Amino acid sequence: MRNTLNMVKRLTRSVALLGAVGAVLAGPALAQSIDEIANYNGADRLEKLAAAAKNEGSLTLYTATPVEDVTAMTDAFTAKYGIPVTVWRGSSEDVLRRAVTEINAGRYEADVIETNGPELEALHREKVLQPIESPVTPDIFPGAVPAHKEWVGSRLNIITVAYNTDLIAENDVPKTWNDLLDPKWKGKVGLEAEAYDWLATVDASFPSEKEGIDFFTKLAETNGISLRKGHTLLTNLTASGEVPLALTTYLYKVDQMHKDGAPINWLQLGPSVARINGLGVAKTAQHPNAAILFQDFTLTDGQKILAERGFTPTNTKIAPLPKDLDIKVVDGSAMLDKLAEWRETFETAVK
Repeated sequence: MRNTLNMVKRLTRSVALLGAVGAVLAGPALAQSIDEIANYNGADRLEKLAAAAKNEGSLTLYTATPVEDVTAMTDAFTAKYGIPVTVWRGSSEDVLRRAVTEINAGRYEADVIETNGPELEALHREKVLQPIESPVTPDIFPGAVPAHKEWVGSRLNIITVAYNTDLIAENDVPKTWNDLLDPKWKGKVGLEAEAYDWLATVDASFPSEKEGIDFFTKLAETNGISLRKGHTLLTNLTASGEVPLALTTYLYKVDQMHKDGAPINWLQLGPSVARINGLGVAKTAQHPNAAILFQDFTLTDGQKILAERGFTPTNTKIAPLPKDLDIKVVDGSAMLDKLAEWRETFETAVK
């Protein structure tokens, strides 16, 4: 995460690159054309998009989504609309770098860019993405739709507390943060080793940020916090009993393991923090109708595909979020600007 966001910040600070991108995007015919497509909301919007996309004949997607998951999505899109999708896959850092570098060089290969929230927000700052007015937007979890509408979250990576059900009896399950200060939790609490954004988001849910920082500092001093690298590793260690209770596990992974019979379950202490994955349409898209159609497909039919594959979709009309789950979304923009500050706070409080 640190390398990715350092690279994001370098790109965001690049004034020369911004100027070059602005020059590249100066072609009024293409910009006006995609503006018209992106802002059309007539009753026949979907039919118009599908017909024009069929004429365009193809779509190019840059993505950081795992191969098997993106293949399920693109195969379903092609089956429905008859439009083949060319996929280039890389890490979130690679997707960001390639998209910006190519557009800067006047190569307009990417139609849709799919990656993590902070990287998408960096693309917004680089003026790479096209605002889209879609009738689907009102159905999307509010925290997954930035005000500029240049990208939209398609799924949430929800981070929540999990515990080993063999080691922790139901009547001992903590109900509040302060319950963890009880001496019985000494040496039993785990945390992901680079959960800077998680801590910053949770701290903001306390009456004051200082109270949040003070609590986690006291928890570390009183009962200790075991730092482990990787949310999936931490989940596995909780299921095995090496870490009886973990503060930062992925909800979907806990659910998967629980359904498979592992002695693990999740609970909520304060808010559950969510990281966003989503997609945006490049202003320079050579297949703008297909690109916007694919974004709408991902946010409608594709939500069922994501749910079937264990993800948490953002379209709450199609796939409602777990009941009584208080979700706070990591602010991608703040993450770009405050990563160093968040890291320092984390390391001071819990290490």
